[in-house]
Amino acid sequence: LVVGMPCGTLSLLAELLRAAGLFMRWFGQVIQPSFESSDANDNHFSNNPTMRLKCRGMLLLYCKILEMETPTIESPDIPRFSSICLFRATYGNDDLTVSARKTVVESIDGCVFLVNALTKRDQPIPRLFSVLRNVHHLVSTVPASAALMDKAIDSLNEKTSSNDGEFESKYGLVEVLVDNLTWTVQSLPPFPGDKSDRRSEMASEILRSLFAVDVRRASKYLPSNDTMTKIGVILCDLLKLPNVDDRVHQCKLAVVALLLNAPEEYSGYLLANGGIIPLIDIMKYQASAIIARKRSRPDDAASIVPIMLVLGKLAQANETVLKMIRDEVFPLDAEKAFEEMAFAEVTKKKSEGKVKAKNMAPLDAPIGTLRWKLIRLMTWTESNVKRSVCELLWT
Repeated sequence: LVVGMPCGTLSLLAELLRAAGLFMRWFGQVIQPSFESSDANDNHFSNNPTMRLKCRGMLLLYCKILEMETPTIESPDIPRFSSICLFRATYGNDDLTVSARKTVVESIDGCVFLVNALTKRDQPIPRLFSVLRNVHHLVSTVPASAALMDKAIDSLNEKTSSNDGEFESKYGLVEVLVDNLTWTVQSLPPFPGDKSDRRSEMASEILRSLFAVDVRRASKYLPSNDTMTKIGVILCDLLKLPNVDDRVHQCKLAVVALLLNAPEEYSGYLLANGGIIPLIDIMKYQASAIIARKRSRPDDAASIVPIMLVLGKLAQANETVLKMIRDEVFPLDAEKAFEEMAFAEVTKKKSEGKVKAKNMAPLDAPIGTLRWKLIRLMTWTESNVKRSVCELLWT
């Protein structure tokens, strides 16, 4: 694609792709919703200006450009712009976009192109992130795409195993994603890097892709014990990172989502590798964030329910984990102090001839403590929030 192509032509191609991606994004977010909210039928899509950008020929062109090699480091990242166009052409639920998505998966071997782009070495992080976003989107919306990607990786293994051992141990999409996640977290400079470093976004995208593969059960391969161990190592590394900024916290929330479907054996693994306390810290942070709003919001459940479910599941699977969570909610030192205060209050009430102290009083859950926060959430107006908190405390 680039043989003999002058620099000016490369720049023009990059700008055309960028403009096409931005136009599809603008149309999908600004213009199309007004059509969908009207009473008109779908005939207006026959005049949809994005139709030509989402036709089979253009979709194939986007995929072909993913294989393009840029001549120099200074050259515009044309494959990235093409990957963005592919995402914009297949992201949405209108008939035209659904048809384009189906074409990419079933008609033009788009999954093969994405796998080739995903496994290519020495790529710029923004380009790899864009490719991962396409993979995540297709696996989430077209479950059969994961099996097609597994098949493509099989073919890639057959081609490379004879002269390159690095791919011999990879046999499916999950393994490729885990290897990318390992590099993302463990490469230098230390994760997450400075503000311009996009590895944290890439890590979150990979974790969401793994969650989509797991939920859909779309891959024909079951991860090996070695792969599950590698995932566990990376998850614990991410959980133990200091919350230097919101990017790390977003990665941790993606870890929590992935742990929703973790096998019971993971409770012991997380316990042995210091992953339980960071999860409890996430619960504390999320509870504090919700309570600080002072009123219920539609996204409250999404903020707190996953971590409550994960901790409840881990506690049920492991007695030691249960004790750790209980000790955080009901600290032994605080319990001893409470007993002393309760005894003093009872003594005072008796001396005054008044009723005895109640079992639950403000001194039982001082403001700001974890148990106070959980009690507040037990009375929250959002039903899923109060239910998840009550179930954890019942556990």
